[in-house]
Amino acid sequence: MFIELKNHKAHIFNHNEFDDTKESIILIPGAGMDHRMGNLFNFLDLPENFNILSIDLPGHGYTSGPVTADIHDYSSFCDEIIKILKIQNPIVIGHSMGGLVALDLARINKDTKPILMNTSYPLLVGEILLQHAKGNLDQAAEFLTKYGVRVLPEVEIKSTGFGVMGSGFYGRSKGVIKSPYGTKTVESDPEREIKLYPLKKIFNQTHKEILSKDLRACSAFRIKIKEINNLANIKFIFGEKDKLARFDKESDLIQHVDINTNVRIIEGSGHFPYFEMPDKLALALKDIIN
Repeated sequence: MFIELKNHKAHIFNHNEFDDTKESIILIPGAGMDHRMGNLFNFLDLPENFNILSIDLPGHGYTSGPVTADIHDYSSFCDEIIKILKIQNPIVIGHSMGGLVALDLARINKDTKPILMNTSYPLLVGEILLQHAKGNLDQAAEFLTKYGVRVLPEVEIKSTGFGVMGSGFYGRSKGVIKSPYGTKTVESDPEREIKLYPLKKIFNQTHKEILSKDLRACSAFRIKIKEINNLANIKFIFGEKDKLARFDKESDLIQHVDINTNVRIIEGSGHFPYFEMPDKLALALKDIIN
């Protein structure tokens, strides 16, 4: 659905039919991502009890621009949506950069219930990734998946050649794959590219300006911890092997919560548990929400 805001025409994807008698779960995607991130989730039976909505941030997906490149602007945008839709006490699940948005949203809206997934604070982005994002989306996507994905999903590959049904890839020759977003050299493992395609295509079908600005917004974001409402009630999900946003029990945020109650760690997962281990993530979400 689309709603008119002050400065944007906002797109919100409903994963199930909206029912104003149910509680709502709002998904906020990470840097360079959009509502399609939510399509990679396994929600189990959560849709029976919750409305599930994915927000396209300004300039992302089907929401009109401009890209703000500021976490505070993104959180204000989400707060405006929540108020217009009259959503009461939403559970806000933010992945990576989306977790920073959910964190700042808790500062300005005391009724939200944030779950920060694969989010550390501060979330500093290395200069190599920033340069890739600025100049070459394919390199940026490769960097993010190389260091972010620790487990490839189980996908049946029906052919060892290309023209593989549903893969989006075609025309393999001497380690070169032609994809809808350009020719890419694959040195040793073309099957890996096929398995990564559902995640990579979201990065590669965005505009490089968006990913670059999002990543810089992550590095620049700062917040006064004491200004966050209900700090002790914030919940966290981490990937055990995440190299991009590591679990640190000594961090300022984690020190304010009960680790046994408010933190779940997905064993074996990297930075994208909804893609790598959707079943394990589904169980962790259900557990931490309930």
